[in-house]
Amino acid sequence: MAASNDLDYTERQGLAYEFPALADTLYYGRAGIGVTAAGVAVPAGHVNAVKLVGFAAERVDNRGGAAGAQRVRVKKGVFRIPLAGATAANIQAPVYMTADDTFTLTASTNLQIGTIDAVDADGVWLKTL
Repeated sequence: MAASNDLDYTERQGLAYEFPALADTLYYGRAGIGVTAAGVAVPAGHVNAVKLVGFAAERVDNRGGAAGAQRVRVKKGVFRIPLAGATAANIQAPVYMTADDTFTLTASTNLQIGTIDAVDADGVWLKTL
């Protein structure tokens, strides 16, 4: 059915989200973060990650803590990343993570974190999903 009047959706910038922390887990600032099927934050590369959602805004130390005892704030946007071998020909190519600090252009069983937004003199720029 088509709209018949103005629509009212709640709006936010969509650049930062929070997820409950996994029990006994340390998250490093700017490390890649994934979520489990239950919506719990895990480091990128974790066996239970089903999607990658961005980068930890700061270090969160939930070692010794129960699941959800702390929250992990995750940032989205455009970030300079270490990705050897990427060129301008790779712009818009998908970027995957094999661990919370390791990027690759190889899909395999790796989860996608984003796409290459630019490659310039400063490095490779990733736009998160």
